[in-house]
Amino acid sequence: MDKLLEIQFSGWTATPRLPFVLSGNAVCMHTPSYSLVLGIIGCCMGRIVLSDEVKIGFKYSYDTVAQDLETRQRLEFDGRRIKQHSKGTDAYTREFHTSPKLTIWIDRLDWKEYFENPVGTPSLGRSQDILRIESVSIVEVEKVHKGSLGGSLLPFSAGLKAGGQLVQLAESYLENEEVGSGRTPQASKVFISIPQDNDAEVKFNNIYQTKAEKPVSFYLHEFINE
Repeated sequence: MDKLLEIQFSGWTATPRLPFVLSGNAVCMHTPSYSLVLGIIGCCMGRIVLSDEVKIGFKYSYDTVAQDLETRQRLEFDGRRIKQHSKGTDAYTREFHTSPKLTIWIDRLDWKEYFENPVGTPSLGRSQDILRIESVSIVEVEKVHKGSLGGSLLPFSAGLKAGGQLVQLAESYLENEEVGSGRTPQASKVFISIPQDNDAEVKFNNIYQTKAEKPVSFYLHEFINE
């Protein structure tokens, strides 16, 4: 592989939520999850993108972390479907990132037109975290043994020498056929979310580097469906 499709996004705010935090506050991960990136791609294409259709690499950065106080509509699952919570709404503190930048690399050069003329409006987290597509291009890349992977999400292994946040995530989701019945998680595993300011070089599989005046290293993720 020597060419990938590169899409650069930017926005005002982003909310890559840390899952399973039920303390009353919404906390952000250092990076988006792969399921979120799949959703961004699917929004631009106007359809659900399955994990076996594409390989994904990304780099994520932002300016600052901020907080806001919001009222939320709580939901509950009654054994059959999701519905409004019996106790109604509540207030909570929400963490978010300002001025996010996201670069995605995918191995589907034939999808270029969907990002040049997206069907939907992509967002990073919530519907109001709107993203702008800054550029779409086909770039040449080369495989390397190590690279600076700050702003990346890697599958965790015992021998991995990288500093970051360990998180249990589903790689992707399948939409259930019945409306309102939720989604089915696919291939849940432990990942390490590496902060953007971690410039240490990491040795790992499937690291690529762009062939440019200022080369960028990234990890290209291949989904494993279970």
